[in-house]
This record gives sequence, structure tokens and C-alpha cells, in this order.
Amino acid sequence: MDEFRGVELIPLNRLKELPEHIVEQIEPEFFPEEKWSVRNKTLFIPKYKHRKELRIELNDIELQVLEYFKQHIKLKEIALKISNDPAITFDEIYKTVTSLFFRLASLRICHPKEIYRIDEIVKAKK
Repeated sequence: MDEFRGVELIPLNRLKELPEHIVEQIEPEFFPEEKWSVRNKTLFIPKYKHRKELRIELNDIELQVLEYFKQHIKLKEIALKISNDPAITFDEIYKTVTSLFFRLASLRICHPKEIYRIDEIVKAKK
């Protein structure tokens, strides 16, 4: 419906196709109309796709990441801020950050602040 009104949209299920140098610069933004909450390390999404609700267990790093998402910090910067624990590598943390973002985007909880023309970017990458 938004596209008919002239609002440009990006296919959230295709975000993983973006080149890494673009993914790391994504600033997460939450959809304002979506209702969700976090309680006791669990993300609750009420009335999700004909279900009563969807529950997703989050680990401690994912909980931190979610708080950074609220601040519109770029994905790579979030991983850098969290990567102060020598027991976990930056790459592992970055993978957690991007995986959570892609998952929340696929659930239509968040999206990139900037609009990306995925088809044009993917063609240019080849």
C-alpha cells in the first residue's frame, strides 16, 4: 500500500544480498507501528501471523545489541562497542549483530534507516 502512495520500500527479506561494506554501515530503525516487548530475555511479538504470539529467546549479547539498535548505531560500530570481551572474537559478535538485525527485519520489527536499491547494488557488485 505504501508503494502506491509513493513511499519507497526495500525488500527486507533481501537485505542479506547487500555487500558486506554496506551491511556494516546499516543503521537500524524500528517500525513505529509494530508492537513488541522484551521481558526476561524473551522478545514477545503479539499476534504474529495468525499465531497468538511469537517468542524469541535472546542471549546477553543480543539484549545488548537490541539496546544499541534503539540508538541507531551502525551494525559494525555496535560490534566494536560490544567486543571488549577477549573470550569472544569481533567476528563472532559481528555475526550476532547482523544475524539479529536480519532476523528482526524479516519479522518486520526493524529496517535500515537508509533505503538501498538492492537490485542496482547487486548488479554493480558483479
